[in-house]
Amino acid sequence: MDCLKDIFEKWTPIESLGNRYDVDKIRYCEEGISFDVSVDEKEPAPEIVREFQIVWNFCDVISYHVTDETYRADCWGLDFENDGRFYISQKSDYIAELRKRSPLLPDNVIHFLIVGSNTVIDVLAKEYPTVKALDV
Repeated sequence: MDCLKDIFEKWTPIESLGNRYDVDKIRYCEEGISFDVSVDEKEPAPEIVREFQIVWNFCDVISYHVTDETYRADCWGLDFENDGRFYISQKSDYIAELRKRSPLLPDNVIHFLIVGSNTVIDVLAKEYPTVKALDV
């Protein structure tokens, strides 16, 4: 497996992010598949977004999987202080593996990697999600 640092780049889904987030809810809603995320810090800085929601339209999601962070040693070496917990790639191993199995995989697929302090989420999608703050 390639080093994640070499494959992924930082993604800023919403401005004023902190360094530690938990994934609180994963659910299906009218708009699509939703991931609710909240800050995992005892005393977060007042300017950071404490809670937000990431929603992909159903027709944009190709695949996703959720893993307890304990079992994702490939994420342990990431620099969360400088690079945050949200990443994107168009050349990940996940995309390459799916491309081997499906000639129908679109060329524009994006791998979104959300590295929560409790859960790691991989989403392959054709478009960027809608992101909105929940703590306003």
